[in-house]
Amino acid sequence: MEESPSPAEAAVDSFLSRHPVSGDAVLAVLLALPLGLVSVGLLRASDSPLPLRLLAGLGLLVLHGCVVPRRLRPRTAYGLAAAAMLLLVLLPPLHDPAGAYYPAVLLPSSLVFGLLLYTVSGRLDLLPGLACLGVALAGVVLVVARFWDPASWGGSSGGYDLVPWRIGLSTGLVAVTACLWSLGRLSRVRTLFLAELRAKAERAEADRARERADATRAERDRISREMHDVVSHSLAVMVSQAEGGRLSDPDAPGAGVFATIAGVGRDALRDMRGLLGVLRADGGTAPQPGLGDLSDLLDQVRGTGVRVAVQEVGEARPLRPAVDLTAYRVIQEGLTNVIKHAGATATADMTLAWRPDGLHITIADDGAGPAVEEAGVGLTGMRERLSMVGGTLETGGRPGAGFLLSAALPYEPRSLPSSGS
Repeated sequence: MEESPSPAEAAVDSFLSRHPVSGDAVLAVLLALPLGLVSVGLLRASDSPLPLRLLAGLGLLVLHGCVVPRRLRPRTAYGLAAAAMLLLVLLPPLHDPAGAYYPAVLLPSSLVFGLLLYTVSGRLDLLPGLACLGVALAGVVLVVARFWDPASWGGSSGGYDLVPWRIGLSTGLVAVTACLWSLGRLSRVRTLFLAELRAKAERAEADRARERADATRAERDRISREMHDVVSHSLAVMVSQAEGGRLSDPDAPGAGVFATIAGVGRDALRDMRGLLGVLRADGGTAPQPGLGDLSDLLDQVRGTGVRVAVQEVGEARPLRPAVDLTAYRVIQEGLTNVIKHAGATATADMTLAWRPDGLHITIADDGAGPAVEEAGVGLTGMRERLSMVGGTLETGGRPGAGFLLSAALPYEPRSLPSSGS
């Protein structure tokens, strides 16, 4: 497994990616220290005429200078470097105090041209890259022609045969040139591949964020529609009770209070329906399910093949309609996830624990559980619903295998007592 970079390495990589010229300037200095200093030392020690040494030094200076803009202006840098190499190839041989002759292109700084060929092949498209390869191969032909006969530039052929020399020289230069160009193309393919992966990851993250937002919005709409029905029922009961109290004794001192309560309740009911009723496509009200309808839900789930074992702990207590509806929806969503992700042959254990602090619901199955991206969307609405009544949700894998869902719904202050009054 590839290790992640340290913070220092990540900071350096980020700086170099944002400031390519600065990084290449540092690279140019690092190359000039070993290669440039040795080349300058050879030129200073040479007995060749000063103008010849100055021209060779100018070519070396251009080569090292082209390293700085190699990524910012790859075409320009490569063109100048190719011109500098042509100058070094065409210059007369240099002469050292020991009496040896050698072409200026053999100075160590000429190796910088290989870096520029690698860079330009990795930065440009295929056709411009092939053109740069053609320029490099043309330079190889000139170099081979220059070294074809060592005696022509003052070298010594010794006692060896020139045919192997010429074949080896030609093959070696062509192979090195093709290898550097191919490595540059490979780096370009890798860069494009990583960029595409990053783009796909960003698009996938955007899609997941959009799905989560859609799920949250849909769940809020659903909660609003259901709360419309729940609150409508509560207000209707309040109005009915107030009217009953007023009509039971119209002359009583509290009859006016009952009339006020009924009027305010009717106004609130009308305003609430006007604000939230538009969320319902049918414009009407429908009875909402609760824990009393749990047996029907379990029968539906068991009909799919999933085995569900239910355990109830503690003494049940009546809940407000909103909390009762939320508990039902949590169980419904949890069992739906079991069917979707654990499979039709899965086994689920559900526990309803009536504790002093609230109702705790746990659903555990023996399946693999939902994938991260699926769970993120599927559980968003459940968390949203629970937060509306002050509840919490915890999910995760079970030790060994399976998935665990745990929800806590606090008792509301207006929940009825456990007695049947």
